[in-house]
Amino acid sequence: MRFTLPKRLLYGLPLVLHAGLLSASPLADTHPIRQQQLDFKTLGGQQAIELRGVEGNATLPVNVRLDEVVTSARLKLHYTLSPALLPHLSHLKVYLNDEAQAVLALPKEKLGTRQTAELTLDPRFFSDYNRLRLQLIGHYTEDCEFPFHSSLWAHIGSDSTLELQLKPLELANDLAILPAPFFDARDNRPLQLPFVFAPQPDFDTLRAAASLASWFGVLAAYRGNHFPVHLDTLPDSHAVVFATPDKAPAGLTLPAIDTPSIALIDHPRRRGAKLLLILGRNSAELKQAADALALGKAALSGSLVQVRQLDYPPRRAAYDAPLWLPVGRPVRFGELARFPSDLETRGTQLGTLRLNARLPPDLFTWQSRGIPLDLRYRYTPLRNSPDAHLSISINEQFIQALPLPGSGKSGSAERLVLPLLEDEDTQARSDVRIPAFQVGSNNQLQFRFHLPQSNSGKCQSHTTGELQAALDPDSSLDLSHFHHYAALPNLALFANSGFPFTKYADLAETSVVLPDVPRAEEIALMLTTLGRLGAHTGAPGLRLTLLPMSRLREAARQDLLIIASGSSERAPLLQTWGQDLPALLAQDARSFAPLTQLQEALYDWFGWQDDPPRRLAGRAILASKGALASIAGLESPLAAGRSVVILNATEPQALDLIGAALNDNTRINAIRGDLVLLRGEQLESFRVQDPYYVGELPWWYWLWFHLHRHPLWLALAGVSLGLLLTLMAFATLKRLTQRRLGQHD
Repeated sequence: MRFTLPKRLLYGLPLVLHAGLLSASPLADTHPIRQQQLDFKTLGGQQAIELRGVEGNATLPVNVRLDEVVTSARLKLHYTLSPALLPHLSHLKVYLNDEAQAVLALPKEKLGTRQTAELTLDPRFFSDYNRLRLQLIGHYTEDCEFPFHSSLWAHIGSDSTLELQLKPLELANDLAILPAPFFDARDNRPLQLPFVFAPQPDFDTLRAAASLASWFGVLAAYRGNHFPVHLDTLPDSHAVVFATPDKAPAGLTLPAIDTPSIALIDHPRRRGAKLLLILGRNSAELKQAADALALGKAALSGSLVQVRQLDYPPRRAAYDAPLWLPVGRPVRFGELARFPSDLETRGTQLGTLRLNARLPPDLFTWQSRGIPLDLRYRYTPLRNSPDAHLSISINEQFIQALPLPGSGKSGSAERLVLPLLEDEDTQARSDVRIPAFQVGSNNQLQFRFHLPQSNSGKCQSHTTGELQAALDPDSSLDLSHFHHYAALPNLALFANSGFPFTKYADLAETSVVLPDVPRAEEIALMLTTLGRLGAHTGAPGLRLTLLPMSRLREAARQDLLIIASGSSERAPLLQTWGQDLPALLAQDARSFAPLTQLQEALYDWFGWQDDPPRRLAGRAILASKGALASIAGLESPLAAGRSVVILNATEPQALDLIGAALNDNTRINAIRGDLVLLRGEQLESFRVQDPYYVGELPWWYWLWFHLHRHPLWLALAGVSLGLLLTLMAFATLKRLTQRRLGQHD
C-alpha cells in the first residue's frame, strides 16, 4: 500500500536524496494482533443517533492506521424501533463503504423495546478511511403515507460498539509517508511517541527535540500528545531517535554521517516498527535536521535525506498563530472553513454546520455587548412550512433562531455564491450579536437549518428530494473593536491556550529552563508541554530558547517556562525566589504561600472573585513523602511585565501528573488561578497573588477600567472632577463679571 501526501511549500529548503538503505540487526518476534473496541461516542456519535423518515440515514467514520490491516470486524448494535413500524415492510440496513453488510428484520413483538444485534462485517471492504452507514427503511401504513411522519424513527444507542482485530502491516522505508507511522491522522487516539537519546543529551540536542515535539503537537491537535523519553534504550514501538557519531543509543548501527540527515529504518528488534532518525555530526546539525522536518516535508522520499541548507521563515508577529482569528477586522466564514464543503449541508435531513473560532486568549471584552455576526445564508425554499428556521448556537449554547421564509423574497440575488443553487435557493441576511460572555479562547459556532416537510394531506404528492442549505463565505465575525489586555497570572489561559507563551506562535519570546542535568521525566514533560503549545497555535515553536538553570538570567527579558523535580538543590535559583513563589515543591519540604481556593461561581471575566478573598496568615513549610506536583504562575522577578510558569514536583514520576492534566480536557477546565496542586487524580486550584496586567488599552479605557474596580477611588475621582469643573466654571464666570464691570466703569 502506498500513500501520497499533498505537497507543501518548503521555506527555501534544498534537500539531497540518498538512494542507499540503512541496515538493521535481525528482527525479533512480530507484533501481536491488536484488538480495538470503538464505541459510537468515539466514532463521533456523541449523542444517540436518531434515524427518521422512510429512508433515515446516519454515517460514522471508521479509520484504520496506515501500518495496520483489519482481519476481522464485529458490530454490536443497541437500538430501539418505533412500535408503529410495519414489520413486513420495514428493516434496518448496515453498509460499510456503501457495500451492504447486513439487513435486520424487525420482529413485531420486539418493536418499542431495546434490542441488541451482533453483526460480522467483511474485513475485505475496509480501507484507510471508511464509512459505516445505518439506514432505516420504515413504513407505518400500506396505504399512502407521509414520508416524514413522526412515527417513522429508530434510536441507535451511543453505547453501540465496533470491535476490530488489526494486524500490523510492514511499510516501506520511504520518508514520503511521514508523518505516518509516527503520527497517523487516521488514528484518533492520543499520540504516544517515544523520543530516544544517548545517555545525558546536551541542551542543543534537547533543543532539536523540542522543535520536533512542537511539530508533532500541531499534527496531534485535539487528540493530545505524550513523548516518553528513553535514554540509551530503544522502546518496542515506533520512535524518534536523535544521534551523532559519538552519541548514539545502544543497539543501533548508524551509517556514516557527514551532514544533517533524516532517515527512516526498520526497528532492529520489532518487526513492523519504524525508527525516525534525526542525524548530524554534532548537536547543532541535529537541530538543523529537526527544524527542516518541522518546516516542511514535500520533497522527502527514499530512506534517507540530507539537509544541505536550511532557510528559516521570518519571525512571526504577535497573535498571528494559524489557528487564531485575527483581531482588528471582520473575519469571513471562508477563512474559518477548512474546506468549502464545511459551509454546506444537503440531504433529506440537514446536518449541523460547525465552524471553529479560536480567539486570542487575552481578548479584552469588558463591557462589550458582544461580537457582531453578519450572517448570510441560502437554503432550498419549502412551501407551507411555517416552522422552518435556522438555529444558531455557540459552544452548544443556544443564541437565537431565525425564521426562514419560503417565498425567497427576503434575499438578494447578487449575494448568491453557489451557482448550482441559484435558481432554487433562498438567500437571506441577518445581523446577530454573539454574547461576549460565551466567547473564550476556543469556540465552535453551530448552525442548524430546520426545514420540515409539511403533510399536504392523505395520498397527496410530496417533494422528498434532497434539501440543500449553505452559509455564505462572505458572512463574517466583526472583531474590529477589540484590544489585547489581560490579568495574569491566570493558569486557565496557560492550560487552554498556552498564553502568554503562545502570543508568538514560533515561541520567539519564550525560554524553557531545565535543571543543569535534566532527568528523563523532566525532558518528557518539556516535550509534552511544547507539543500542547503547538496544538494551541498550529505552528511549531522553532524560535524558543532552551537553557540550563544556571543560565536562567540570560532570559531575563523573556517569558519563562521552568520545569524541575526532586531535591531543592537541583533548582537553586528558585530557592532565591522563595517569597515570590506561590509554592515550591521538593523531596525534603514543600513551601506554600497563603492559599485561597477558587470559587468558580464567583468568577468575573478575569477569573477573580468580586469579594476580597480570605487569606491565611504566614507561609507554610511542610515535609512529607507523598508524591505532589504543582503548576504555578507569577510575574517574573527578573523583569516587570514578563511571566513565569513553573512545573514542579516532589519526585520525577509526579511530573507525569502535569502532562496528563494538560492533555485532559475535563481536568483543563479545572485549572485556573495562579497555583494548581495535583495529587493522583485530585486537582485543586488556588489564587495566592495579586494580578498584574499585560497588553495595551487606550488611556481613557485603561483609566476607566481600573477605576471601576475601586469604588472609593472612583467616587473620589468623580468628586474631584466635579469640584475641578465647578472651580473652572466659577473662575470663568468671575472673569466675565469683572470684564463686564470694567466696561461699565
